[in-house]
Amino acid sequence: MNYQVKDFSYSTKNIPLASKSKYLQTLIEKTESLIHRMRWKAFFFLQNHDSNSNDKETYGFKSKRPPPHVSALDEFEDNMLNMIQRVELKTNCTAANSLQAKLDKDVQEIRQDKNIYVKADKTTNHYKAEPQDYLNLLQKNVTKAYKKTNKDIPDSITTVDKKIAEDLKLDDRVEVSASRDAFITLKDHKPDFINNPTCRLINPTKSEIGIISKHILDNINKEIIKVTKANLWRSTSNVIEWFQAVPNKSQHAFITFDVCDFYPSISEQLLTKALDYASQFTHISPQDRHIITHAKKSLLYHQNTPWEKKNTSNLFDVTMGSYDGAETCELVGIYMLSLITPKFKGQVGLYRDDGLAVCKATAKQIEKTKQEVSEIFKSNGLKITIEANKKTINFLDVTLDLPSGSYKPFMKPNNKILYVHRQSNHPPALLKNIPENINKRLTSISSSQKVFDDAIPPYQKALDESGYKHKLTYNPQPKRKRNRQRKIIWYNPPWNANVKTNLGRKFLNIIDRCFPNGHPLHKIFNKHTLKLSYSCMPNMKSIISSHNKAILSDYHRSQTQTNNKECNCRKKDQCPLDGKCLTLNVVYQATVSTQSSSETYVGLATNFKERYRNHTASFRHQNKRNETELSKHIWTLKDNNKPFNIKWRIIKQCRPYSNVSNKCNLCLFEKFVIICKKNLCSLNKRNELASSCPHRNRHLLKNFVIK
Repeated sequence: MNYQVKDFSYSTKNIPLASKSKYLQTLIEKTESLIHRMRWKAFFFLQNHDSNSNDKETYGFKSKRPPPHVSALDEFEDNMLNMIQRVELKTNCTAANSLQAKLDKDVQEIRQDKNIYVKADKTTNHYKAEPQDYLNLLQKNVTKAYKKTNKDIPDSITTVDKKIAEDLKLDDRVEVSASRDAFITLKDHKPDFINNPTCRLINPTKSEIGIISKHILDNINKEIIKVTKANLWRSTSNVIEWFQAVPNKSQHAFITFDVCDFYPSISEQLLTKALDYASQFTHISPQDRHIITHAKKSLLYHQNTPWEKKNTSNLFDVTMGSYDGAETCELVGIYMLSLITPKFKGQVGLYRDDGLAVCKATAKQIEKTKQEVSEIFKSNGLKITIEANKKTINFLDVTLDLPSGSYKPFMKPNNKILYVHRQSNHPPALLKNIPENINKRLTSISSSQKVFDDAIPPYQKALDESGYKHKLTYNPQPKRKRNRQRKIIWYNPPWNANVKTNLGRKFLNIIDRCFPNGHPLHKIFNKHTLKLSYSCMPNMKSIISSHNKAILSDYHRSQTQTNNKECNCRKKDQCPLDGKCLTLNVVYQATVSTQSSSETYVGLATNFKERYRNHTASFRHQNKRNETELSKHIWTLKDNNKPFNIKWRIIKQCRPYSNVSNKCNLCLFEKFVIICKKNLCSLNKRNELASSCPHRNRHLLKNFVIK
């Protein structure tokens, strides 16, 4: 593989300034989400029905149905529409910002490059590689652990998914599993990486049934921990609390163990044992067991082909990144802790695949315990690496020292600390909190001020280089508990530093103006229940990922290029799109010209030729004259005997809704044109802000049919 190191020298979490077009499309998307939620809230309120009292467990899946129209919200929706249309941007913001100038330059370089940017596994490096070289390395890693499977297998899995969703009455909310292609990251920290590059294979395909399994497993784990008090740690602070509670620390020694390939090593038999153990403390129904087990049926997709893991039965595979992978790991971890805890008299804990124990015994006895623990894991199909008789160890991001009873921050060797830069296009409140959160974090994992002062130089340097003027100081604070929960609907417009319009102030003014005292919806919509919190535009990591997907998509298309017809008109000179009428997924414009006027109409179509036929039919048949604003205008011209001419053109080709991206760029761009480019669509009169996407339903399990 030929590759070139690309070190961006800054965190890829930094966000470049967005163009006005991109910003407005994201703003429309976020505003649409707000209006959908407000319509549902208002509908239930006016019907005297509590929207939060569900008759069924939804496991977090939201309704895909469009909300009903609520006339009491019309004024608010019109004001939000006007706010979007009047957004103004500043000019030349990049020139005065050194980071933004660099980000802008890198973005242009990335978009013009025909290479793939492959991320390193544990460093900040990226490596440029040609698409074919990257695909060869990906193929090599896929075939190591996976084999091609029968093409009917995905449908058989989805059939069971649908049955589970139907039983839970969620088939109108849960989508078919998205077939996301696998990818790799490079382990450039490994020896002889240049001559023999090794990779981590990432499988992003995951079933939405895993979300249901996640909820079930989370409840099971909470019940077991509540009863058994098992040391299943979920954060560094849990580890520190356990360490502080160890009596006579200087008389103990550490035993650390790491479960090798924990996720993929969990077998169906081991999960069954863990569920049997859990059933002693909480009820687990046969349906729950079925959901948990079925959610582990996993496939990997490579070049649009399904692959199954080698040496596994029944497609069982616990993948990293799956919705319920962490909870499955925790359940098995609790079970394994129940087997090894007696060996350590309770002084042992586990964080995912990392275990830590203290033992007060002779070196010989500790060695014996080490062998017994290894055998317990081996008998359950798990392999561990274990070290004993340690007085000081590095665990997670903290160093624990038994002789002194102290702990301090730990950073892996050769790890470069990078923080989001102060000039990044993040919301100001977020940037303001970064130094404070770093300070708070370092304080919490430092046992004393001396330890803190000795550990902070590299962190302080990274903060300084990121443009902050904050001085890190040791400042221990008591933990705060937040028990109060208000029923708040959040509006999350995107932040863009070059936007001149103060959206926060305008939004609050709209609330006061549209929902005054006495308004029928004032009780549920006011400044206490409607709040604003800015979201972020895509960062450099997202831009790199989008670039890679586009390059690979273009490469696959070029390799499998077929002579697709662009036009099937009998008379080529009468083609509405000049020989390209078979173009798919387009936002189009129709211009209707008369001797005295010209009007325009914008629409979308996944199949333009089919949509064009429907338009022309509405022009011929009077009973269809009210189908669209375009047909209304044509019939008005006909009624007045005005001759006219229609010219069609494609404004942009966009991708419709996909369960991979969970976004419909086709609908979004049409809304953007209708709302913000009125000069292109004088005939369109619909309020496009709250319309639902017609392309999403085909991905729901209720509409799944085996082909």
